[in-house]
Amino acid sequence: MAMRPVRLLAFVILVLLAASAAYADTYPSRPIKLIVPATPGSATDVIGRFLTERIAKPLDATFFVENVGGAFGSLATQQLAKSAPDGYTLSIGTNSTHGANVFLYKDVTYDNYKDFSPVARLTRNPTILIVRPGIPAKTLAEFIQYAKANPGKLTYGVGNSAGLANAHLLMMMTGLQATQVDYKSPPAAVVDLLGGRLDFMYLDPALVVVHIKAGTLRPLGVTSTTRIKSLPDIPAIAETLPGYELIGWTAVFAPAGTPPEIVAKLNKAIVDVINGPDGNDYLKKLGMEPFPSTPGELGTYVKEQTAKWGDILTKAGVERQ
Repeated sequence: MAMRPVRLLAFVILVLLAASAAYADTYPSRPIKLIVPATPGSATDVIGRFLTERIAKPLDATFFVENVGGAFGSLATQQLAKSAPDGYTLSIGTNSTHGANVFLYKDVTYDNYKDFSPVARLTRNPTILIVRPGIPAKTLAEFIQYAKANPGKLTYGVGNSAGLANAHLLMMMTGLQATQVDYKSPPAAVVDLLGGRLDFMYLDPALVVVHIKAGTLRPLGVTSTTRIKSLPDIPAIAETLPGYELIGWTAVFAPAGTPPEIVAKLNKAIVDVINGPDGNDYLKKLGMEPFPSTPGELGTYVKEQTAKWGDILTKAGVERQ
């Protein structure tokens, strides 16, 4: 007797669910690639390598990291979007890759939301406004006054969207003028900042905390509304410019269509590390705030952040390249 269409459909669904569950039970059975949308040594790279080292054991997995720099992470993220949705290719996502880039580049071919399976948030990353020691200003107010007295003479480096947007936000709120110098990633810009070839830049604490403590670079403010607990002597920019706030973030994404059982398995391993004392302490030492989430919360956050970064970049007059 032929199976009725409704019963046949139910049978097919049950078979697919069973196969999916069985696949998740055996996952991972081969090495997992984590794409890092930045060069080695960057804050994003540091987070990615820390994470893979910590989640390898609970997942009984082998990870390898592939650094894909360029276009503020767009090239890496496009690679992820085209990968098989089997859980064996993941990527670190940021406020650049899943927020700002669609407003910065005309040739971005992915959708921030539709082309990815959100896995878990990792961190919130306030950045620090840094100046070279030769700049006479010791405070943000003094720096603004100095920059206005030298219109167009100062240079600032840009190695990611947070640095770009923060610099434009500062100029928009104060009226100061400066010349932009672009870099493939922030570490290269730090070298020029130390060498006096740049005057100021917004950078992740992890890249400059050693130089701050050594006195070779001078911090003027952090981009969060409150001070960073690991660097409490650095004031918030908002203390001088009320209403100023622009914070970066990191998260983990998989290609759209990745089985939800695998996403859930990865999420648990990641959140356990971020919430654990080892992960918590490590991130705080880097000047970052642990910011774990469920996959659903990350998906909602991406939508909110895309709107926020688009609004800031549009108001700042940043044109798409």
